[in-house]
Amino acid sequence: MPYDLPRATLGRTGLEVTRYGVGGAYCETVDGYKAALDCGVNYVDTARSYHDGKDEKVIGQAIQGRRDELILASKTSKRDAVGARQELETSLRELKTDHLDIYQIHHLNTEEERNQALGPGGALEAVQQAREEGLVRFIGVTGHDWPQIAQAVLTGHFDTVLCWYNCALREAEETVIPAAQAHNTGVVIMNASRNEKLLKAPNAPDPVQFYRYVLSNDAVATTIMGLRNVDLFEEVAAGLSERVQITQQEKSELEAYGAERRASSDLK
Repeated sequence: MPYDLPRATLGRTGLEVTRYGVGGAYCETVDGYKAALDCGVNYVDTARSYHDGKDEKVIGQAIQGRRDELILASKTSKRDAVGARQELETSLRELKTDHLDIYQIHHLNTEEERNQALGPGGALEAVQQAREEGLVRFIGVTGHDWPQIAQAVLTGHFDTVLCWYNCALREAEETVIPAAQAHNTGVVIMNASRNEKLLKAPNAPDPVQFYRYVLSNDAVATTIMGLRNVDLFEEVAAGLSERVQITQQEKSELEAYGAERRASSDLK
């Protein structure tokens, strides 16, 4: 069933996104993705590298008949212009669409990679050219190393940024998020529950609370869940349709829980 999910403006893109979206790489069935979309989310994130390219093919089938309702994002891992262009053309073909709303340079986690991708003959050149051709509407960057991703955002080239953030791993608050705010770069968050690791402890809060925590940061437009478990995805969607904000007490409790989990296990 579709839930009445809140929406937000994704930074300088002006796109109105549901504050909860679906992430690729984990679901292997068309029906699984369709069930997630039936929850009323409009943001879908995938990448050329997921499942050796099969993820885009499955999503391409799942979004038929509803493409115009969605904000569709994919990624390239290539650092050179030629490779990035080839991956983009493949992504468009597999996703059965004539354009991507957001095309992201994937896991730009080192200075060397950043310099290559953003330098002469780099991936960014190809993506900017594709934007001029109408194949891409907006350009994003993603990664797992907060300081490196912040440096990429600070170049001003990127309309969106996708990074980790949760009540245990809060580094984005001092790195990526301030950089994004300086350029009105739309912030998309992954790993709100750290691939569900934060859900496993006996004293774990309700799953939806981790997503409320992330969305209570005003800089965050939307957060995505990798679709490992459709029932869990639907549970969180239902909870977020009821409320997104958390109380100060809930925030403190989540941060205490996050600190405890980080100290006792490997969440990175």
